[in-house]
Amino acid sequence: MTTAFARFGSGPPLLLAHPLVFSKRYFLGAKEVFGARFDTVAVDLRGHGDNEGEVDLDAAADDIGAVLDACGWSAARLGGTSLGAAVVLRFALRRPERVVRLVQDLPGFGPGSRRPPERVAAMAEAFAKADFEAAAQAITEGYPPARAQAWSDALRSDWSGYDPARLGPKLAKAVRAAAAWRVAEPWPSALAALTVPTEILAVKGDPTHPWEIAETMAATLPDARLHARVPSLAPGKIAEQWISVLA
Repeated sequence: MTTAFARFGSGPPLLLAHPLVFSKRYFLGAKEVFGARFDTVAVDLRGHGDNEGEVDLDAAADDIGAVLDACGWSAARLGGTSLGAAVVLRFALRRPERVVRLVQDLPGFGPGSRRPPERVAAMAEAFAKADFEAAAQAITEGYPPARAQAWSDALRSDWSGYDPARLGPKLAKAVRAAAAWRVAEPWPSALAALTVPTEILAVKGDPTHPWEIAETMAATLPDARLHARVPSLAPGKIAEQWISVLA
């Protein structure tokens, strides 16, 4: 078992998978909120945080199963944001019997990443140089000022716990590799086979995680509900909404 994860709280099992270029610290900011309701695991996906390995979608999905095994869980609620949503969805498609309920928070990798190739290249180049300020600028380019600042603050908070010279090259590889991910083939009809109850959270006007992808998923998955996601990037606010939709 090589996947890094943090476990906290008590209650029904819940596994959390973070977005691209973040780490398990993204969810640890809401440790008290999640932990008060669930026996929670926050994982580091491949090539992120304290985890190594090549950023491969099927391998990352296999890692989810390995974490469930390490925790002694035959099944759990699984939730992921952006890249994390893609990973737990891929796992659910392959091992639905191990998924009690699924959260798709800001899904954006279904029919392929929606980031323009030039944005991907700029992000990867900045990370390869361990220039995290340039990386944050590339990630938030084109966002409204308030949302860009909120994302930049969240990114800096997450990255502050790591050595840029070590983390940067890993994230450069992750950004390049994930740009080619396609979660379900053919899209979206492959989703129709997944009967796991699914909660989908999306924000209108987010070009990287288009509302239209969330709508398509909600219309195709047999047991899915679409929710307007809270606009806040505060981990506690996000955790409160997740708990409300999982109730």
